[in-house]
Amino acid sequence: MSDSLTHVNESWLATLDRVLRGCFVAAENAPDGALAVPLRRLLQLGLTLGVIAGACIGVYALFHGGDAPVLRVVASAIKVPLLFLLTAIVTMPSLYVFSALHRLPVDFRMMLRLLLLSVLVHLAVTASLGPVFAFFCASTDSYPFLLLLNVLFFAIGGLLGFAVLRRALVAVEKEARRILTVWCVVYAIVGLQMGWLLRPFLGRPGVPFAWLRAPEDNALVAILRTIGELFGA
Repeated sequence: MSDSLTHVNESWLATLDRVLRGCFVAAENAPDGALAVPLRRLLQLGLTLGVIAGACIGVYALFHGGDAPVLRVVASAIKVPLLFLLTAIVTMPSLYVFSALHRLPVDFRMMLRLLLLSVLVHLAVTASLGPVFAFFCASTDSYPFLLLLNVLFFAIGGLLGFAVLRRALVAVEKEARRILTVWCVVYAIVGLQMGWLLRPFLGRPGVPFAWLRAPEDNALVAILRTIGELFGA
């Protein structure tokens, strides 16, 4: 039985375990190992983990009341996978162009799979921290604290996801460090702003439920303002 067929027939949990253990981006497997991961399986796992992560974020509304708490959970469960999908769509062309300019031996399909592997790790970390976030939702009333905690958890997942992508690309070419550093900055900024455009995820207490909020300021300004609220500035 071929390696790719084995990946198709194995369970979702087994595939996720192999992704988290770095089996697909190990130096002895890259870049061919990454190609063996079915694109559909990556998308299915990413969607599932995104829904779990989003639902855990939306749990905030169940503990703190407000308008339409169940709808807030559903909205957050939809928005998290959408956030990652839209961010990947916006930033994938730049990653491919950067790699092509540096003549890395990675075609578009391979690069797409490597990016999805990175996103999957990001989502897995965020989903795994979901119960921790739900615990804090149940034990504290500080909206600014929970908002910043949510950003922190996403940042942790992003760093670990980038580490997977870096490991895969460096296994192909040492020069990849430079392009990956630049692209990671682009990805982080786009992801942060995309999350701001798709807000609310938590839903501020006392504010009526809405699927989307009107554009205002930007994500960095909002984070600084939230830090000020947390420390009473």
